[in-house]
Amino acid sequence: MISGASELLASHGVQGTSFALVLETTGAPRGSIYHHFPGGKNELVLAAIASAGESVTALIDATDADSPQDIVRMFVGGWRNLLTTAQFERGCVLAAASQTAEHETDIRVAADRYFTEWREALARALVRSGDDPTAADDHAALLIAAVEGALLMGRAARSAEIFDVLERQLPGLLGR
Repeated sequence: MISGASELLASHGVQGTSFALVLETTGAPRGSIYHHFPGGKNELVLAAIASAGESVTALIDATDADSPQDIVRMFVGGWRNLLTTAQFERGCVLAAASQTAEHETDIRVAADRYFTEWREALARALVRSGDDPTAADDHAALLIAAVEGALLMGRAARSAEIFDVLERQLPGLLGR
């Protein structure tokens, strides 16, 4: 159910992800959703955010590259692959969670927490691959912001062309 909710969040946003749609998508019995998520939809959404956030952090932490440019290519390529594999119907779970209603503060806070984790993990990966430690945090923030914007633009245009731009331009910004 958490995986199904993640996919639905990435394509329909928080408002468009209902328990009914999660059940329909996952084939889970109705009683199981209330058993596992007695706190309701927000509890399921928070679990989906955590799952997606932790998965990406683990992938970044496991990345071994010879240069910061390789980190950029891998990160951009992974998000390009997500977008194109999903036929331009899926974006980022954290971006979707960031666009919640004003009263859903816990969801936005969770999204911010995992964006911060991604930034820290990317900065560590960039440093491991030879990036300047004093600039790695800025480079990580730029990389995440660029990819998130590219996901939005790619979904709107139904094209991965913007990722070509990122792959051409971002490695040069790292100075080597």
